[in-house]
Amino acid sequence: MIAECIIFLATFTTPEMPVDETMFVEQKIECNQYVPKSMQKWADLYYMHFEEENISTAVRIGWCESRGKSDAFNSGASDSGLMQFVSWTWNWIAEKYGKPMWNEYVITYNGLPYISNEVSKSSIGFEQIKVQFSPYYNLLMASILAEEMYGYTRWDDWTPSKWCWEDEKKWRTLWYNE
Repeated sequence: MIAECIIFLATFTTPEMPVDETMFVEQKIECNQYVPKSMQKWADLYYMHFEEENISTAVRIGWCESRGKSDAFNSGASDSGLMQFVSWTWNWIAEKYGKPMWNEYVITYNGLPYISNEVSKSSIGFEQIKVQFSPYYNLLMASILAEEMYGYTRWDDWTPSKWCWEDEKKWRTLWYNE
């Protein structure tokens, strides 16, 4: 149900889809029972980066690792961002896939990489941020690691929080009680 809710939340505003307000309210209420509110704001990025069969696990890991905070930082190991990457894992993926390296600054526009040469007259929506704290890139790197490098089979880099995310019922109890 987590994946279905993330997909719904990520796609309910597309122009092609007529929005029935009654259906939306009912579906949103139902999704609140399956997906923490702190994770709902990242629905479009989970949907964008992960295969449907991996969305539930990715959302649970993200909540267990950062409670949905894109600026989460663990000073002990320097784990950073939604999925709590460490620099050496990040840079390993970045080198293999041509992505920005750890601590590089990126410019985003409304949360997505800004790659246009056009100059906007307004700075609204622009952000310069260290790449590991960008939800877009943090979830992209997690999807590359879990889906491409591990071949859809393992979520080993998030073993320290496995006690929290592995059992969906246990995970739901934890976030309900937070």
